[in-house]
Amino acid sequence: MSAKVILSALLSFVFVQLNAQDCFDFYKKNYHQQHDNGRFAYSLNSSSVSFAFAPGESKCVYGELIQGKDYRITICSDSLYNGVVSLVIRDDSGEILYDNSQDNFNINIEFSCRKTNPVEYILSAPNRLDVDPETKGCIGLIIEDMVTPRIGF
Repeated sequence: MSAKVILSALLSFVFVQLNAQDCFDFYKKNYHQQHDNGRFAYSLNSSSVSFAFAPGESKCVYGELIQGKDYRITICSDSLYNGVVSLVIRDDSGEILYDNSQDNFNINIEFSCRKTNPVEYILSAPNRLDVDPETKGCIGLIIEDMVTPRIGF
């Protein structure tokens, strides 16, 4: 192998590793805690995460939804994916609880949990034929929760 090929491969590896490191805290950089009229506040859930994704790549994150909690889930992505990222939430029996491709690729959802259940959050980057397959972009999954407020009489 020529030195040029080896140097090129090494630089590509370093670029991908740096990009992956940049993505590690991507969700934190995009997390803006909202206070709902000052009455209730969501907290960042420990299942929140971000990764470097190649076009068409999918990754699975495991978590648990807890009965009696409200959840707000936000997907953030860098400009490579133009905010079009697929999210499927599946319970431990394989039943799909939510699929944002059926909801116009909505990147923000809120819901209340009626029963405790382990879940998989499956994130998928769109295929980009106009992008080098070695190129990676950051996608973050921000999961927030709070105890469901007792409102009413």
